[in-house]
Amino acid sequence: MPTLTSRRSVGIGLILAVLQTVALAIAADLTRSSAVKTQTITSVVDVVVGVFLLFGVIRSDRPADARHPLGYGREGFFWSFVAAAGIFVGGVGAAAAETFQALLRPEPTGSYAVGYAVLVAVMVLDLAALGAGLKPLLPRARQRGLTLVQFLWRGTDPAVTTVCLSSIAGLMGGAIALAGLAARQITGRSVVDVMASALIGLVLLVTSLLLLHTSRELLTGRGVAPDVLAAMRLVVSREPGIIEVPDLFAIVVGPGMLVVDGDVVFDDSLDVPRVEAAIVEVAAALRAAWPSIVYVYLNPVAEHRERRRGHSDQATQRRLPASPP
Repeated sequence: MPTLTSRRSVGIGLILAVLQTVALAIAADLTRSSAVKTQTITSVVDVVVGVFLLFGVIRSDRPADARHPLGYGREGFFWSFVAAAGIFVGGVGAAAAETFQALLRPEPTGSYAVGYAVLVAVMVLDLAALGAGLKPLLPRARQRGLTLVQFLWRGTDPAVTTVCLSSIAGLMGGAIALAGLAARQITGRSVVDVMASALIGLVLLVTSLLLLHTSRELLTGRGVAPDVLAAMRLVVSREPGIIEVPDLFAIVVGPGMLVVDGDVVFDDSLDVPRVEAAIVEVAAALRAAWPSIVYVYLNPVAEHRERRRGHSDQATQRRLPASPP
């Protein structure tokens, strides 16, 4: 189940982020490196983000009720958006502040060995968090014939995407901090450490923008990719008795949850029971190919009609929903 996967990935990521923050805070105090301080800020932001994500996963896992007949899945999208905004405002803002502070008041750096050891340990923890996030996604990506990057970009579970991208950003930030610390030890110039801090802030900026884009798309009712929709249309059109599929669309309503709706033209020789049976069979075929589909609504029509229609047309149009799983 997507919610269980999300909860496990987010929970592991949150625990590892707490460990990273403690280790980095000690290293930042001992080394007084601007890059290490910025990486510590990044880790603190990861802890806050993890709390938001876990809260969102728990809230979105509530069952459907009268006020939310399709469930609370989109609440998870909202809290993922809040988490992405937190990375943008908190992480990028704090990184920028630390960079300017280091430029204005550079401090001597010490305890390089401690800094190297902690940064390497933190990167190992980031790898563990990334592995926890990617492990359940790999078989699902292979099943759909997608690369991991494509699957993450098209994914409907922003909590897991946030864990993965935050871990990647942490790995990049750790590598940059290591390089900055080594360059300062070799050259003795504080400016290289400050440049590393600025680069870490840039990594955070790009990460937050990607996550904000993903969450915005899901919150505003994103559909599936065109090739997926074309495959769904082909499944529907193969049903005996259906002669045309003039309109079909699928909307993401929660992590790993799709609703399929559309118009179909049936052979005039079919009576109502046979039309109903055909819709049920189509729904079963769609769910077999895409288990994330939770509801299928197919509207028998005589010919193509515009998707945007008035309330009176919706009230009079006969809709035959397939039973939910």
